[in-house]
Amino acid sequence: MLIDFSSLKAVKKYSLMSNTIFPRPIAWISTEDSGVVNLAPFSYFAPISSEPPCVIVSIAKKEDGEPKDTFANILKHKKCTINLAHKELLVDLQNSAEELPKEVGEPEKFGIEMKYVLEGYPPMVAHAKCALFCTYVQSVNLNNEYEPIILEIRQMYVEDANVGEKLHIKLENIGRVGMDFLVDATRTR
Repeated sequence: MLIDFSSLKAVKKYSLMSNTIFPRPIAWISTEDSGVVNLAPFSYFAPISSEPPCVIVSIAKKEDGEPKDTFANILKHKKCTINLAHKELLVDLQNSAEELPKEVGEPEKFGIEMKYVLEGYPPMVAHAKCALFCTYVQSVNLNNEYEPIILEIRQMYVEDANVGEKLHIKLENIGRVGMDFLVDATRTR
C-alpha cells in the first residue's frame, strides 16, 4: 500500500510516523531562565552527526503558536541538558509533559530531584543515568507548528556503573512507540 502524505491531515501524518519510526529515544530537556528550571520530554529526537557530535530535537509550538519554554530558553541561553530516562523515572517523565506557566518549573511542581553537574549548564535529573550537556547550533523553520533544533553535545554524564571497558555504555532508556512507551523492550502505558 502506498500512502500519499500530501492528502493527509497533520494528526494522521504524526500518527503514521510515530507508529513506524520507532523506538524513538526521548530527549528529556532541562533548561533554565530567571531561576526557574524547565523540564520537558520530546520524542522527535535523534543523533545526526558524530563530528561534530550533534543531535536534533523537534519542538512543537504551544497551542497559541508561541514557542514552548524549552525552545525559548535554548534560544536565549544557548544551552540545555538532555536527560535520558529509564523505567524508574517514567512517572516523572510523564508528569513533566504537562504544559505549565513559564514561572512554574516541572521539577518543583512534581518533586523531581535535580542536580548541577557541569558549571554553566542547566541541572540534570538527579536519578538519570545519562545526560548530554549541549549548546545551540541552529534551528530549522519549517513554517508549521514544529521547529527542529540542532544541538552540539559538549559533555556527557554517565553513571559509573553504566560505563564498561573502552567507554562502552550500557543504558536501558525509555523510548516511544506510537503513544506507548518502550521500557525493557516491552510496551507500556
